[in-house]
This record gives sequence, C-alpha cells and structure tokens, in this order.
Amino acid sequence: MRPEKHNMISWAASTLAICMAVYHLLSTQIVLFSHIPFLNIHLAFGLSVVFLQAAERGGRSRYLFLLALILGLLASAYIHAEADALVDREGFPNAVDTAVGLVIVVLVIAASHQAFGPVFPIMALIGVGYAFAGPYLPGAFFHGGVEPVRLIAMLTTDLSGIYGTLLFISATYMVVFLVFGSFIENSGAAKFFIDLPLALFRGKKAGGGYAAVMASALMGMGSGSPVANVVTTGTFTIPLMKRQGFYPHVAGAIEAAASTGGQIMPPVMGAVAFVMAEFTSTPYVKIMGYAAIPAVLYFWTVGLSVHFRAHYRELKAIPVEEIPRLRDILGGWKYFLPIPALVLIMVAGYTPYLAAFWAVLLLAAMMGYEGLDAKFLSSLRHCLDNGGRRAAEFAAGMACIAIFVKIIMATGVGLKLPLLVADYAQGSLLLAYVMTAIASAILGMGVPTVPAYIVVAVIVVPALVKLGAQELPAHFFVLYYSILSALTPPVALAALAGSKLAGANYWKTGWEAIRYGYVAFFVPFLFVYNPALMALGTLPEILLAAAGAFFATTAAAASLQGYFIKRTTLIERLLFFASAVFFTADVVTPTLTPFAIGLVLLVAAIIKQICWPAGLFASKGAGAAPADPTRQ
Repeated sequence: MRPEKHNMISWAASTLAICMAVYHLLSTQIVLFSHIPFLNIHLAFGLSVVFLQAAERGGRSRYLFLLALILGLLASAYIHAEADALVDREGFPNAVDTAVGLVIVVLVIAASHQAFGPVFPIMALIGVGYAFAGPYLPGAFFHGGVEPVRLIAMLTTDLSGIYGTLLFISATYMVVFLVFGSFIENSGAAKFFIDLPLALFRGKKAGGGYAAVMASALMGMGSGSPVANVVTTGTFTIPLMKRQGFYPHVAGAIEAAASTGGQIMPPVMGAVAFVMAEFTSTPYVKIMGYAAIPAVLYFWTVGLSVHFRAHYRELKAIPVEEIPRLRDILGGWKYFLPIPALVLIMVAGYTPYLAAFWAVLLLAAMMGYEGLDAKFLSSLRHCLDNGGRRAAEFAAGMACIAIFVKIIMATGVGLKLPLLVADYAQGSLLLAYVMTAIASAILGMGVPTVPAYIVVAVIVVPALVKLGAQELPAHFFVLYYSILSALTPPVALAALAGSKLAGANYWKTGWEAIRYGYVAFFVPFLFVYNPALMALGTLPEILLAAAGAFFATTAAAASLQGYFIKRTTLIERLLFFASAVFFTADVVTPTLTPFAIGLVLLVAAIIKQICWPAGLFASKGAGAAPADPTRQ
C-alpha cells in the first residue's frame, strides 16, 4: 500500500475513534437515539474502528478488512432502518434478516479476534457448535438443538443476544470510563500523579519504590489498566528504583504488583465494577465501598514489602536535587479534582456514566487552563482517539462474548452448569472456590479483566451461591482471580511490561511480582468466608476483620522479606509466619482465641527483634542489588 493510502486509513481510524468517543460522551447528556439504534451505532463504530486498525497495520489482508468494514456499515444501516420492523417480526425473520444477521455474527467474531486474539472467537464458536450438537450430547449437556436460521435470529435480528445487556454495558459504562482513563493517562494528571509521590518520599531509602506504589494507586483510581499503569508510571519509577540498588527484575516486579492493584482500587476499578453493579443490581457507590478495605490492604502490603526490602539491603536514597520538591509540583493539584468530583457526583445519586462525562470535561478544562493552543488541541485529539480505539475493541469483545452467553442461557445449560459445578465440588464450598479461582485465572490470561470476569460470573457464581456463598463476595472473588494473570507467568502482561522497562528477565520478574502481590491470592478467601472484610457486617465485625487482616498481611510481609525492625533470624521469620497464620484463622472464623495467639506471636517476634542479637540464624535475603548502582 502506498504511504498516502496508509495515512488515509490511519486518519479514518482516528477520526472514527474520536467520533465514537464524542458521540458516547454526548449520549450521556442527550437522548440521541432509542435503545436498539443506540446499541447498533455503538457496534457499528466498534467494528469500523477495529477493522480500520487492522487495515492500518498493512499486509495482504488489508483489503479484506476494508471489505469487512463496508459489510459492517451496510449491515448496521439495515438494522438501524429496520429496527421497528424487526421487533414486530421477532422469531419470524425473513431471508434478508438472516443474511444480515449472519454477516453481523461473522464480523463480530472476526473483529474480536483482531482486538483480543483467539480466546473469545473460540468461545463463540464453541457456543455455536454446542447449539447445533445438543441433541447428540449425553446427560446434562443434552438439549433439543437450535436450527441455523433460529440461531442467527436469536443472536442478532431478534435484537437480543449481541444487542443485549453486555453491549449495553459497553455502550454506556465502558466507553465513557475508557475515555476518562485515556484522559488520565495522556493529560497532565499522569505527570502529577507521578511527581507527587516522588516529592513526598524525597530522600527516602525506598523513595522510588514508595513512589511506584502510590503513583500506581493514584493512576489506578482513574484508569484501572495494569499495563497502562506500568508503562505510564514505570517509565519514571523503575529507573529510580534501579539507581537506588534494586535489581532490575525486582524493580519491574514492584511496579507490576503496584499497577495490577489499580483494577481493585475504587472508584473505577478497571470499569469492571460497573458490570458487577449491573449483574448484582447493587448501586455502584456501594460496590466502591465494598472494595475499599481489600484494596487498601493490597497497597499497604505492597508498600510494606518495598519498605522491608529496601531496609534489608540498606539501599541509598536518590540525591534530593534530582527529585522535584513538593512546593514545585503542587500547582498540578487541579488534576486530582476529577477523581473526587467523579465520586461526589455518583454519591449525589447520578449515574456513573454521567459522572464520568463531567470528570472528562473537568480534565479537558484542566488541560485547556494551560493554554487553548495547538498543543491543547493535539492533546485533546490524542485522548479522544486513544479512548475511542479502546472502546471500539471492547465493543467487539463484549459482542463476541454475548454470542457465547446467549447460547449458554437459551439452550438451558446455563441453568444446569451451577448444578454441575456443585456436583464436581462434591458439595464443598472451599473446593468450588478453588475451581473458580483456577477457571478465573486461566480465562484471565491474555484477555482484559472485564470479559474474563463476565464469563466466569455468569457460569460459576450461581453455583457458589447455591453452595451457600454470598453473592457479592463471590463476584469479588471472581474479579480478584481474573486480574491475577497480569502478575503470574506464563502470561503476566503487567510483569512483561515491567520487565521490558527494567531490562530484566521476564520469568524472574513475574515470579518476583507474586512475592509483592501475594495478598491478592489469599485475601479473596478471607472475604468470602468473612464478608465483614468487605464492610458487610456490623461495625465491630468490620473492625475485627480489618484488624486481623492488617496484622496478618503485615506479619506475612515481614516473614517473606526477612525484615521488620531489623533483619530477621530464622526463628523470627517463623514467628512472623505463625502469627500471620493465626491472624488469618481469626479472619476466617472470627473468635478472640486465634487473634490473641497471633498477637502474642507477633509481640514475641518484635521483642526478640529488639532485645536479642541476630546470632547464627539470620536469614539470607535476596532481591535487591548492592548499594553501588554500578554493580548489577
């Protein structure tokens, strides 16, 4: 393709992405179209941008993608023009309806493959195969089968299936919050979120590590994307950590662990909280409240682990003259305003997407405050372009997942699966949770958290509830294990990004990230057995659960890192570990006995640290480079 044609395709992709972002932002204020046309335009934007992006990459198949773009626009135009008539002939499609529906199904699967790889298309094709093969399957998987014409209508022209709840979530919640995240990442907000913790921890031994944790928490409050967090904050914090003496793979691991926490940090939580609110019919503000204690525990543990590691290795501070002073960066405080504004608007009772609109507008105003010049227009265009492209990919992905979910529910197997899970778990809630954790982690490999959460939540959460689990903790359990693939090999996208920035080995970075983000692996088991950890209980129950979890994670961090007040001996590490076990037992089965035993063990370990010398059994730590930055 000649350069000018390639540039034309890039221009078209960017223009449509910007139009998609603006259209959905305006839709939060003005009812532009009724329900089905609104969703249809959303899908049309999504397919068009995804296929233009595919053509933008060049190659022999670019003309095929341009053909897919044209077919998508024609199919969308038909759905738009025939929307009312399609409602009237629901269940009785004509030949044109069937042909258009088939085109839409094929294009959605193809676009999802371009956006997210093969996972969702394979799921959709498995669903289609199951719809046809039902009469030939044994036992609980048997169903009467679905005729091809009926299947296509059910997925498309009956205006359910692809045009159902998942696409509605994508068109309302997802788009505006993805645009909001793009503004956070590409405006002055990102720089302020990085400079603020650097200035606060100026001259500290682990200043770079502390800054990584706090900056990632601040970024996560707005964006909720682990890889975006790593790339944005890690560009500054990883080199600082390496200069302080952290090994490259440890610097990358700290950044990956901190950035992954963005998806559990209110208010945005990677936008998955809005899906959870829709599924559970729970106000979004309450979802934020339920997420607060586990999120604080996560970042407390990561930050404490960084503190222990830095002091264990006696790392040096970065020269203060190289770090911005607090008074020099406080002028950027205005970029923090959209976060509390977002929360306050939702607390006032307005919808999340309306709140996101005003947060985006406020951020744009902050950008314009620096000057309404060509630089501002370029930044604004970039934010809208980036957000629109992400939203388009999510539209394709959510539509593809809707194919699988619709077939599972329409064939009746969706009602049988919870019974099957309960049978395989042999009535054990713990075994069911373990199975759910494995399924969530596997499905989360290489795909965004939101789609991974949706699939597992639809299939498995009803089984957990049937076995006695509370609905909201079960949904949060699925969420936590869906994000862990960002940390753990073999996929570990956040660790991969961190290793690239740090110039470190990917596998070492991934496994080291677990050492810092370990709390995400066991806290879900704590709050499903004691929902008070999610503020679901009386005030005394909540305080006792939070205290037990706080002491458990603190003791576990000391045991893992080999440091508390000073380097630990082997006996002290064992005492800290035993203390963590008893505090954990107290959270799971709230009684004063395990809490008291844990407290005694913790106090014993601290007294031994203060009063007794290290002796011959001092533990040997690893993970940080010598203080001399030239030694790697």
